[in-house]
Amino acid sequence: TWLDVAVEFVNLPPRMEVLSGFPSKVQARVRGTSNQVRALGDARLAYKIDLSTVRPGKNIVPLLPENMPLTSAVEIVEFNPSRLEFEADVQEHKEVPVRLDWSGEPGPDMRVVNATVDPEKVIVTGLASALKNLKAVRTEAVTVDPGDGRLVSGRVRLMLPAGVRAEVGSVAYTLQFAPISQEVWIKFSVEPVPQNYAFTIDPRTVRARLEVPVALLRDKEWRDKLHLRVDPGAGLAVGEHAVTPVLDAPE
Repeated sequence: TWLDVAVEFVNLPPRMEVLSGFPSKVQARVRGTSNQVRALGDARLAYKIDLSTVRPGKNIVPLLPENMPLTSAVEIVEFNPSRLEFEADVQEHKEVPVRLDWSGEPGPDMRVVNATVDPEKVIVTGLASALKNLKAVRTEAVTVDPGDGRLVSGRVRLMLPAGVRAEVGSVAYTLQFAPISQEVWIKFSVEPVPQNYAFTIDPRTVRARLEVPVALLRDKEWRDKLHLRVDPGAGLAVGEHAVTPVLDAPE
């Protein structure tokens, strides 16, 4: 006679989880008198499986009749299935960096010079199989629109894989932009700032290496907008003095 037997597991180690392949019941073939077998059919039978030695991955546990003794007049001959195969995994913690997912720019000829998130790293929790190949956690997409300015900041949610959770749900972000520039050499005629006394400048021309925004270079008259001026200041004593020239350029 075949009877349904509930499957119960005990002594599961902390942080360990049974993922799949563990049925709620199996069938047992019993041998005994009809009255005794009928009485067993009216009772709730359970086979307890000790999981104290379970390991992450595939586990195989044989179902042995001697592990489920009944009365002296009734015995279990066999189980169907004769063994259980199931997958187990363990909960783990892991610290991973946060990657900001962003696109766009606040204007033409602009580039990002700094992109930061706070915190830079988060601790995630999940099954070992889910965390094994998790190298970083990405954020939801941040879009920078024209006119947003050179400094864009806010908060953005984390995109976590299924079954993985983090100590925080969102992070603060900052994007800093600057004009795209090009290095050029320029010859300047040094322009004195008039004072209430006479002075001379030597040398009168210099060459300077500048980082010039490409947007300015498109202006045909861009060179005329740059001036190198020397301001010796008021009350300068008679004699020779070293004065650093100042570049006067568009914002």
